[in-house]
This record gives sequence, structure tokens and C-alpha cells, in this order.
Amino acid sequence: MLVLIIIITSIMTYFSFRYQQKINTFLSKFGTGVPSVSLKSRALDYIWSFVLADVPVYAAVFFGSPSISSEIEDRTSFHIFALPIDRYTLLISKYAAAYTVTLIISTIYVIFEAAVTSIVYGKLETSLFLESYGILLIFIASILAFTFFISSVYNRNIYAYITVLIIYFLVFNAVDVITSLLYNVTSPYLLNNAATVLMRVFINVNLFSFSPTISLSPAPTTTVLLAVIVMIIYLVGSISAASIIFERKEAK
Repeated sequence: MLVLIIIITSIMTYFSFRYQQKINTFLSKFGTGVPSVSLKSRALDYIWSFVLADVPVYAAVFFGSPSISSEIEDRTSFHIFALPIDRYTLLISKYAAAYTVTLIISTIYVIFEAAVTSIVYGKLETSLFLESYGILLIFIASILAFTFFISSVYNRNIYAYITVLIIYFLVFNAVDVITSLLYNVTSPYLLNNAATVLMRVFINVNLFSFSPTISLSPAPTTTVLLAVIVMIIYLVGSISAASIIFERKEAK
């Protein structure tokens, strides 16, 4: 994951310097005239955050999916379950370790984002940047909790890996497509839609909507709060379910 994130940040850095004039051309299409430095800075952060929204997902799958299922598959559960340690404590310890390493991986990307934006435009919208990073902390917690829940269901790692990816990228998107076509609304209760607020705090554009409302202003506070609430619901619900299932797991 470290090698992968370095490759991704290197690519993003190259394109940020190589094609920065394209941002000016893109923004001018919205009748803004000559885009301000602030707007161009937010647009670049939006592009970086568009990629950032998926980084915690893959990191969580890599570090979180085998957290419980591997104990059964590798038969280490015979030794771990016999220890005088409460299973909830064990689960939270595993979760804390996975959260820490996922946060480190994601923060490396965020540091590059801040550095590149500051160098390219000489300005970083600090308040919006910190707001996006704060949301990232909550999103990592929620997607990791979800992977732990899926991991607690299975006894084989490969099933946990595949299920998380299928649910997040296929099932959630399928539900979103159906609700968009039938009711012409984007489902705010889906975790992948909530994750888009990471970039919409800079420019309120949801590219995953069938009828996107394009606004070059940051997302309103109500939108941000709703997304955060959805993430917290996934966090609490998933970690609670994982705790219940893990408590009843038997060594096999």
C-alpha cells in the first residue's frame, strides 16, 4: 500500500504541474471570467480529493478485511481465543491498528496534496482543507468498521476481500442508479455517496449523480453534516455488529 500510494501521488503531482492551465480553461467555461487563485486552488484540491475518496477503501480492504476471517482460516483462533483477553478488547485493538496504518497511508497522500497545491498556486484554502481532512478521519473509521463487519461474517479472507469491494463499488452504485432513475435523487444514506463530501467541501459537484447540480462554491453545511452523520451511523452499526458476531465466533 505504501508503494502504491507513492506511485499515485507521483502521478497526481506530475499531472498537477503539467496540466495546471487546463484548470483555468475548465473554470472559465462556467462564466467566471479569469478564475481567482482561491478558486483554482479549490479546483485542484477537488481533483486530488476525487482520488483520495477511494484510497481509504482499498487500504481498509487490505488491512481490515482479513482482521477476523484470517484468525479462523489460519487456525490462529485456537491460540488467540484461549487467551485471557476479552474478545471485544481484541477486536478494538485490531481495529485501532488497522485504523492507524490506514490513516498513515491516507495522510501521506494528503500531505502531497497540500504541498502541490501550495506550490502550484501559492495558496491553500486551509479551513476547507482541514475540514476535508477531518471528514477523512471519520470516513476511514466508517469504512474500516464496515470491513471488520464483513470480515466477522466469513471464515476465509478471499470472501471478505471480494464482498467488501462488491458491496461498495457495485451494490451501492446499483442502488444509487436505481433511485436516481426512479426518483431522480441521489441516495444520501449510501456510504460511497457520503464519501463524495471529501471533495465537495471544495467545489460542490457530485460527478456520480445523473443530474448533477454544479456549483463552484463549497458544499453547504447541511450537506456536510448529513454525510458525516451517515458515516457515523455506518461506523456504530458496523462495529456493533462485528462485536456481536466476533463474540460468538468459534475456533474451527
